[in-house]
Amino acid sequence: PLAAANGARAYVGHAGLIQSADLSTDSRWLLTSSTDNTMRLWDAGKAEMAMLMDKMQHNSTIQREDDPPNGPFKGIGRAQFYYLDKFILATSLHQLLLYKYAIDDEVDDIKRYLTNSRYRLVCALPQPGPHAITAMAAVNSFLSHIVLCAGSDRAVCAFDMNVGRAARILPDVQRKPVHAIALNSGSAFAAHPREAYDLFLTAAAGDGINMWDLRAERCVRRFEVHAARTPVGAAFSPCGRFIATGSEERCAYLYDIRTGRVLHKLTGHGDVVTDVVFSPTVPMVVTGCQDGTLRSFVSS
Repeated sequence: PLAAANGARAYVGHAGLIQSADLSTDSRWLLTSSTDNTMRLWDAGKAEMAMLMDKMQHNSTIQREDDPPNGPFKGIGRAQFYYLDKFILATSLHQLLLYKYAIDDEVDDIKRYLTNSRYRLVCALPQPGPHAITAMAAVNSFLSHIVLCAGSDRAVCAFDMNVGRAARILPDVQRKPVHAIALNSGSAFAAHPREAYDLFLTAAAGDGINMWDLRAERCVRRFEVHAARTPVGAAFSPCGRFIATGSEERCAYLYDIRTGRVLHKLTGHGDVVTDVVFSPTVPMVVTGCQDGTLRSFVSS
């Protein structure tokens, strides 16, 4: 099990459950979203808030004549850094939101509550049809113009951010609404054929995991040995050969992408394994459990 490091920090500020947390590519900034309908940008090293995002349009004190009404967020879901940290992506009800931001990291020691960090909405793209967005994924480790959003209608929409519209819709990707999408982000330490980046995973409670080819618009593999009647996460390995997923069996599963067979069951958990993540630099999987514990597994 992982133990708290010396000087472990708590990021205090949200008044609701944390919906998502995402680190910038240099691990300096932490972005969080919450059911309190705010997003917060933190200095990861100091556990200090660098920017509060609680308004839909911007946080500027100057309202332009052509600015739409700047009300509070409604139904904030996931949030993440995008395009090598140049933008912030977020979901709000049935919309995909793209923000440009600038962080002012020069803090006055006397007026620490004041910040000159700014953000502004670039565009808001609606999910086709009156359907709430249930999951969202985009690559941040390299420049990609594709963002995937799953809706409550069980469809996945691929947004082309270059033109600001839905480029492709894959209907009925699962038998139930998708709660997680995972993209193949690759690794700086492994070479992948170009078509490998067209693959993505969808997961739905009680309906296993499907692997899709975005260009071919078809399901190419299904993984359903694990039991997951509750939402659990899934992830591609950096080498592109495996996927990992949680389960309600108090273990995580490691699948072979090419054959769909289970290679390993990562045991020793005390509760439902709700999420998994691969290390980008070493052969390690970290699992998150419903009882609040984290465990790391390394290749033997």
